[in-house]
Amino acid sequence: MTQTDMQAQSLPRGLWAVLGLLALEMLALSVSYKHAIDFTCLANWPHRVCSGASGLMVSAFTTLGALAILAMLARRAFADLLAEARPALLPLALNLSGLAAMSVPILFLREGSGTGSLAPTLAFWALGIGLGGLGTARMLAPPERWRHFLRATGWTLAAVVVAGLAAPGLAIRLRPLWRFDTVTDTTFALVSRGMDWLGYEVDADPAAKIIGRGNFHIDIAPVCSGIEGMALVTLFVLLYLALFRHELRFPRALILLPVGVLVSAALNVVRIVALLAIGLSGHPDLAVGGFHSHAGWLMFTCIALGLIALAQGLPALRHDPEPVAPARPALDRPSLPPLHRDPAAARILPFAVFMLTALVASTVSQAPGMLYPIRALVLGATVALFWPIYARLDWRADPMAIGAGLAIGAVWVLIPVAPAETPPYGTLTGTALMLWYLLRGVGTVLLVPLVEELFFRDYLEGKLRIGQGRAWSVFAALVSAGAFAALHDRWAEALAVGLVLSWICRRRGRVGDAILAHAVANATVYAAALASGRLEII
Repeated sequence: MTQTDMQAQSLPRGLWAVLGLLALEMLALSVSYKHAIDFTCLANWPHRVCSGASGLMVSAFTTLGALAILAMLARRAFADLLAEARPALLPLALNLSGLAAMSVPILFLREGSGTGSLAPTLAFWALGIGLGGLGTARMLAPPERWRHFLRATGWTLAAVVVAGLAAPGLAIRLRPLWRFDTVTDTTFALVSRGMDWLGYEVDADPAAKIIGRGNFHIDIAPVCSGIEGMALVTLFVLLYLALFRHELRFPRALILLPVGVLVSAALNVVRIVALLAIGLSGHPDLAVGGFHSHAGWLMFTCIALGLIALAQGLPALRHDPEPVAPARPALDRPSLPPLHRDPAAARILPFAVFMLTALVASTVSQAPGMLYPIRALVLGATVALFWPIYARLDWRADPMAIGAGLAIGAVWVLIPVAPAETPPYGTLTGTALMLWYLLRGVGTVLLVPLVEELFFRDYLEGKLRIGQGRAWSVFAALVSAGAFAALHDRWAEALAVGLVLSWICRRRGRVGDAILAHAVANATVYAAALASGRLEII
């Protein structure tokens, strides 16, 4: 593996700083527009404007997903583009100016302002997007790297961006195809059989394509036939085949089309059956408000990534690689370590599992706190995978870390918070409740401090310290602490805690000190919660 190849597999340190800054800006804008003003779009502006703004956000996310897929397939080009990414002063000023311009409407948007606020708001948003986009582009790469990147990938990049922007709109335009009787009849029949197989008694009306029971029914004909997903998968596969035709072996690669369509149709049936099962099991709000809102796009993303993995992994679908020079001796050939011995994976994967289990718990349950023991067991198994790496950390006790942890815990407990309406353990009682308390304590005191500190203070903050000097240290600490705070309801307190833990970690250059301080703080809070019964303070 050449040095260029190795660089293409890792992100430059400066890019982490830019991505962290953009994530914080998006979070700040989202929270500000959602909570800082009293303004309902449909009550003041035309429906077309509100739906257009909402659709633009969806298109932006689908475009980011399309670009991420392109980056997976064209790593070398993206690595060359982003090799010098960093938040330099002038581009950073342009980016922050864009953020400020997009924030100006917060000052005058009020309920009842009507269409009078529409023109200035759109003007400030357009200005903010222009300035912010220009600053971001310049932070990601200098002009000469952009020119080289666009010359190399211009048409491919344009096609991917257009496809990403157009995907949601095309899906809506394709809704008339949902009237195809064969697809809807087949979907309805398979869903009915699926519910019978699961043991649910449902009322099915094949003529109207309505299935359900009591007050919970699903109309399969207009919105759930699966045509939309099949069309999106077809468009994606056609785009992929066109863009990477030189790497694929035809006509064999055309098998991706029927495979994608069949998998999309099958998963759509599974999605509807799961939606019905959730709704008929006494959770209609969860079925409609959570699962139904995200399952379709999640499945499309999984199908797209799965098809790429299939095309990349099956030699029969790809051209034979070009002859390469004889391999160097084994001792001279760099190789990636196994997953359980990879220090970067040991810092990233447990945190990813921690976040994914939280997302799954919130999606499948209206009382996600009740599922904490399962999350703790899964996270514990992931930590055990990397334990040989963790065991090599410097675990010597530091009195300063212990004192800081006690102070953090005491302040966290003393700051008043609103009492919880329902206990986080839901309806658990007896032995199940005792097990919940035990695993909640293990997760809170042992697992969470280890996972969060290794990711935020050790990995993320280390990546953000691009240059030497105090300015870079402060910048890295602020960004990592801000990301840490975004995970907590009590974000202001969490921001301060993140900065203290950053100081503890950098004081002697030992992440073990930050883990110890975090564990002591959490143990203090957990003990106070048990003693007082105020579990909401955890």
